[in-house]
Amino acid sequence: MKKTTKLTKHLIYGIFLFMSLLSFQKVSSQERAVIKGIVTDTELKGPLPGANIIVVGTSNGATTDFNGGYTLFVSSGKFEIEVSYIGNKTKKITVEIAAGETKTVNIELEPEAMALDQVVLTGSLDGQRKALNQQKSADNLKNVVSADEMGKFPDQNSAESLQRVSGVNLQRDEGDGRFVLVRGLAPQFTNISVNGEQIPSPEGGFRSVALDAIPSNQLASLEVSKSITPDMDGDAIGGSINLTTPMATKRKLTISGAAALEYNDGSEKTTGQGNISVSKRSENGKFGFIVNGSYAGSQKATDRYGFDGWGDAGTNDVEQVEISDYEIERNRYGASTTLDYKGEKTNVYARVLYSELKEVELRRRIVLEAQEDEGDIEYVYSKELKDRQENQGIFSLNLGGVTISPNVKFDYEFSYSEAWQDTPRNNQYVFENEGSAFEFDLSDRLSPKLISFDGSPASSNPLTDNSILEFKEMEQESTRADDRNITLKTNIAMPFKVSDNTGEIKFGGKMRFKDKEFDVRSFSLYEYDGDLTLNNFSDGFVGNGFMDNEFNTTLGAFPSPSAFSSFFNSNFSDFEEDTAASIEETISQEYIVSEDVYSTYAMGKINFGKLMLLSGLRYELTKFRYASGIYDEEEEAAIKTNGTSKYDYLLPMVHLKYNFSDNTILRASATQSYSRPNFQDLAQGAVFNSADLEASISNPDLVPVEAINLDLFGEHYFGTIGLLSGGVFYKKLDNFIYQTTIDRTFRGIPDVEVTQAVNGDTADLLGFEIGYQQKLTFLPGFLKGFVVYANYTYTESKAEVTNFTESDEEAVEIDLPGQAKHIGNAALGYNKGGFDARLSLNFNGAFTSEFDGGDAIRIDNRVQIDFSASQTFAKKRMTVYMELVNLNDENQIELYNNLATPKERQRYGSWGRLGVRFNF
Repeated sequence: MKKTTKLTKHLIYGIFLFMSLLSFQKVSSQERAVIKGIVTDTELKGPLPGANIIVVGTSNGATTDFNGGYTLFVSSGKFEIEVSYIGNKTKKITVEIAAGETKTVNIELEPEAMALDQVVLTGSLDGQRKALNQQKSADNLKNVVSADEMGKFPDQNSAESLQRVSGVNLQRDEGDGRFVLVRGLAPQFTNISVNGEQIPSPEGGFRSVALDAIPSNQLASLEVSKSITPDMDGDAIGGSINLTTPMATKRKLTISGAAALEYNDGSEKTTGQGNISVSKRSENGKFGFIVNGSYAGSQKATDRYGFDGWGDAGTNDVEQVEISDYEIERNRYGASTTLDYKGEKTNVYARVLYSELKEVELRRRIVLEAQEDEGDIEYVYSKELKDRQENQGIFSLNLGGVTISPNVKFDYEFSYSEAWQDTPRNNQYVFENEGSAFEFDLSDRLSPKLISFDGSPASSNPLTDNSILEFKEMEQESTRADDRNITLKTNIAMPFKVSDNTGEIKFGGKMRFKDKEFDVRSFSLYEYDGDLTLNNFSDGFVGNGFMDNEFNTTLGAFPSPSAFSSFFNSNFSDFEEDTAASIEETISQEYIVSEDVYSTYAMGKINFGKLMLLSGLRYELTKFRYASGIYDEEEEAAIKTNGTSKYDYLLPMVHLKYNFSDNTILRASATQSYSRPNFQDLAQGAVFNSADLEASISNPDLVPVEAINLDLFGEHYFGTIGLLSGGVFYKKLDNFIYQTTIDRTFRGIPDVEVTQAVNGDTADLLGFEIGYQQKLTFLPGFLKGFVVYANYTYTESKAEVTNFTESDEEAVEIDLPGQAKHIGNAALGYNKGGFDARLSLNFNGAFTSEFDGGDAIRIDNRVQIDFSASQTFAKKRMTVYMELVNLNDENQIELYNNLATPKERQRYGSWGRLGVRFNF
């Protein structure tokens, strides 16, 4: 994939100008007509997304959208149309239409009775059926998770709902799913959209969107497109994930919702949760509204061990052990609304989504460090408390419409979206002791035991004596990140016919204007001129039972933020501020970036009997500007930096879809795509944590990652909710981006872990996916209620880098960061008579997250088992449910290369919910 020349650009613009002129010509207007309408289920009274509508005896057809709507361009006259849907009876309808006419034909399909007991599929499996129909009818390779399916697993946010999809794994934060990785690629390689439009990231310096901020109960569906088409954004190497909000579908006023209590066994605390939805369409069906709101609170407690500086096996063979206790309060808020009007030829809509995750974190940490210096061992013992409040939110507004005539379908949209990360308080208090010797038993490297401290055995709880810990420093910080997108886009689709083969030409354009800034509202680092010991500021924390009683001594009290702040305010003159550090941190973290993206595309789709061919080109031009700063240590002054860059890509794409039969499909695609670097990697000068001796620095020379993507995939649908699928995929990446961490002197301080994003050379990623799901209705008696789900993805990667460490100049082969070799899901469900239960297993294989010098930081294999059960009663209006998460108390383990040298072990515990859903 080469950057386009001026000649190529002019050629592209010429093609689009020519096609635009074509759109205003009369193309057989005397013969053209339009049929449109909604396909619904007679039993459930709801829309059927993914239904196939075809003119009998031709290849001319259409597919219903998520709300069951369809548009079918036809020739005038009298003919039959056939409507088919998995789980419903196929229906034929005779239609007569005049030239130039637009006729509304709403269609109702009867549910198809299942074999043996003739039980009609109407309840909890309906969402799965809808998802399969959408996947089947899609032009590209796509997985769909419906709202009903999300509700059958104990998944609280959007990221966790996606972990059930083949080829998708998660990065977690305190046990909650947060970032999504598709097919072994880091989160920034996947495009995240709401209602079809890319949203900004609430993360301070990243493009990747943390989906833990978006409640799954605010969504109608999740769509994972693993191969993109020319009318989709091209910066999607991993794929594109679209979150759709619901639209009113019924003329009867509908009120639904849920209320629940969540209990966390780590914190031993209970919190409340709830959501409500109100929707209605007008009596003529033209106007509709839906309003949704949700709240979910949680109280979490996490225990962590951290290790650094492993040596040979034996006692005291590690330089540093960290013992951290986290208390985390999370409150997740969500709201959405959609207003829409369906006219004779024009539909218009307004969609709004708001979500915010408010978090308060208290981290109590003990650091025990023993380093050899000229034959002597220097012991350092500290207690730290981190008090952080952070709010992450997303707001999205979409205003648009669709106008249909016999010759053209024209859609248009304006969207505004913003994301924010507001951290009003991020304070750290550090007390330290030097010279107190200690000894650990590390025979079990994931579960250290304290043998003695300062001559006292662990059984005497020596860490509770805070009189030996003297104040070292206090760090106070307040920051805010804002990211805003303004987007304008339009698409034009025109039907055409070549002999007996029907098709569609589609083209359009988009402009997106992004502004992102990171502001340090305040940063202060204080030391004290005198003696202060921790026992004067105790928070009363006891610290028994750390790591489920594995650790063999009591942690004791830590600094109290309120007590220390009171002393600080009363004795402010006795504290000395490191003004140079304050100025340095402010200057090096702040940045402002602007990014304007101009894109246009042309694509064509044609049906040759059983074969569908879709191909086209997408052109994207990006203009990037930034302003930031660095700190000159010699001059003790700020140096403002700024820069610009400009790049463009021409992205060809081809998709083939062959229907061996109504239920057996083969797909193949070849696409080109790219991925932009993260903002902080390009623009932010540096972020330095002096307490942890960790720094991140920018790299303005980063270039986007380029990729060629190949897919070959087969699908066979059977029964009402049966699917057997499998396929292979290959990606070739150039200039891939990864994080490397090197210990070096930074700002005059030795042994600082400095992390920087760099471009690698080339990378290859090859893998396959298999999936199976079916309700076992062919089994006798009680057994026919069982439902089976399983998927597995294998991925192998090879990446070449020449800048792996400071001393490595020749190419070195590494695993692609973020790529897990094995990913899998399995679930056994039971569904009958309003009862639904599901035992599920999610497996995330080990993968490399980053590099620390010559060491690969690995996230170890992780298996999580969840359970959910529900019973519907009161004429299907009430459902009582129970959800249990992480039943096996699975930990997350980070490694330096392998299990012999662990880096961190995190224990989240288990939690569960008990609640009721209602639908009136």
